[in-house]
Amino acid sequence: GELLAAEQLKVRLLGDGIDLSATAIDYVNEQNAGRPMTYADYASTSGVILMLGDDVWVNAPLSLHNPNFVADTPFTLDYVDDGLVVRGDGYLERAKFWLQPAWHGRSNEQGEAYNSYAFTHADRVRISPIEGCALTCKFCDLPYEFRYRTKRIDGLLDVARVAQADPIQPAGHVLISGGTPRPADYGYVRDLYEAALIGLDMPVDIMMVPSDGLLDVPRLAELGVDEFSINIEVYNRDIARKVMRKKFDMGIEYYLDFIERAAEVLGPARVRSMFMVGIEPTDDTLAGVRAVAERGGVPVLSPFRPDPSTPMRNDPPPSAEELLDVYLRARDICGELDVPLGPRCIPCSHNTLTFARHGSGDAHRHYGSVTVV
Repeated sequence: GELLAAEQLKVRLLGDGIDLSATAIDYVNEQNAGRPMTYADYASTSGVILMLGDDVWVNAPLSLHNPNFVADTPFTLDYVDDGLVVRGDGYLERAKFWLQPAWHGRSNEQGEAYNSYAFTHADRVRISPIEGCALTCKFCDLPYEFRYRTKRIDGLLDVARVAQADPIQPAGHVLISGGTPRPADYGYVRDLYEAALIGLDMPVDIMMVPSDGLLDVPRLAELGVDEFSINIEVYNRDIARKVMRKKFDMGIEYYLDFIERAAEVLGPARVRSMFMVGIEPTDDTLAGVRAVAERGGVPVLSPFRPDPSTPMRNDPPPSAEELLDVYLRARDICGELDVPLGPRCIPCSHNTLTFARHGSGDAHRHYGSVTVV
C-alpha cells in the first residue's frame, strides 16, 4: 500500500536531513532545558529525534553533525501556533521533539560521565560495555574515535537504573551494545549479560557479533533475554570484504546459521539482523533480507549515514528514492515469508525504515512512555 504522508516525509528526512528555524531552535532549547538537541553519539543517531503525525518516528540528520551530506535540504523544522511542524517540498506535518533525559550530561557518584556508559534514545537506554571496538568496520565511528577499554559492570547497571527512573524521559527497555570485545574480554561481557538480565527490572536486548564463545543463547534465553540483534550489515561479499573485513571473515553462512538457531531457541520475531542501506546495491540488501527472513530472523533496514570521522565519510548516503524502493520491496519479501520488518518497538524505529502497524508497517509496541513536545 501507499505510505502515509508522514511516512513518506520520514523517508525524505532520512535521505535529505533537516534545518531548524530560529523559532524552532528557541522553542526546543527552552523545552530541552539547554541540553544538546542531539548528543550525536553514533552515526545512525546523530540527528534530532522527532515524532511526525501520530506515531512516525525519525532521526533526522543535521548539517551540524553531517555537513558531509546535509547541505541543501528542502526541509525545515519550524515553530508555529504553539507547536512544531516540518515543512518543505510540498509537505507540512505536525511534529514533536523528543526531549533529552535529565541524566544526559550528568555524572555518577564516582565523578564519571553517565554518557561514558550509556545513552537513551526514544524509550530505550543503550549501555556499552566496550568503548572502541576490536573490529574496524569502515562505516562505524567506534574504532576511529575511541580507544578500546572495558567499563565497570556496576557503573553500567547503575546508569541503566538511573535511565529507567529519569523524571523526563524514563527508559522502558535496555540494549546492551557497543563495540565488539577482544577474546580476552569475552568472559567479562558474558558476566555483564548475566548481571543485567538478573539485576535489571526491564526488558533487555543484546546486540553483538556472534563470535564463538561470546553468546550462550540457551543460557541467555533462560535468564530472560528479550531479543538478540545479530547484524549482518553488508550482504554483498566483495563489498563486505572491503568495508568490514573481520566480520566478512566469519562468513555469511556462520551468521545465518546462528540467526536460525537463536530464532529456534527464542521463538518468532525475537532475533533481528540489521542491513546498512546504501553501501551495496539494493538487490544485494534484499537478498540478505530474504536470507534472514527465511531463517526466522527479523530484518532491519538502517540507512547508511556517512560519519565524518570514518574512512567512508565521503561516500554518498542513499537517496530518499532508494530508501523508499528498498523499504517497499523488503516489506513485500517479509510479507511473503510472514516475518515482520523490525524493530518491533515503534519509537526505536526512529533511525530505521520501519513504521507502526496502524500505518504501513509492522512495529507494534512502546516499551515505555515517551516524552515529546
